[in-house]
Amino acid sequence: MTAGAVTMAFGAATLFGCSSDAVPERATVTPEGAYIAIVQWELDQTAPVVDDDGNVEPPVIYLASVLGGTIDVGVQAEVVATIDETAVIRFADDPRDALDDGLEDEPVKDDGVMIVLDEFEPDEPAVDARISRYASATDEGLWLLEVTATDDGAEVTSAVPVDATAG
Repeated sequence: MTAGAVTMAFGAATLFGCSSDAVPERATVTPEGAYIAIVQWELDQTAPVVDDDGNVEPPVIYLASVLGGTIDVGVQAEVVATIDETAVIRFADDPRDALDDGLEDEPVKDDGVMIVLDEFEPDEPAVDARISRYASATDEGLWLLEVTATDDGAEVTSAVPVDATAG
């Protein structure tokens, strides 16, 4: 074998050897992962709902997009399936649909809370998600959440209240 043939054979072996090495996939935040993480964050923030008989009831959480319109049905199905019996999840095409506007203070229907999620760039290892959390006209707030991908979904790793009056 000539020196050129040996070099070419070695180069080909190196090239093919590298191409068969699997590039490890990095976990990224998907839209459904973000919603699930945000619902879990909300559940961790609130006290359990106890009925008149002392039974703990799952809280009602309405989810809406700041853009309005229907949240992808695949995302809805994944969120409901994952949260399961921990909370009652309802989706609102228009955030006003979740409000009991016939009552003073316009509380969320069913003694619930509504989370309106702003747009974010999905499929990154960590995303900033701005949300509006609303229970009534006197119980509302803006939050900036950092949602970080995990091996089995996503989690909120930072939650900072946002001052709506700041510049």
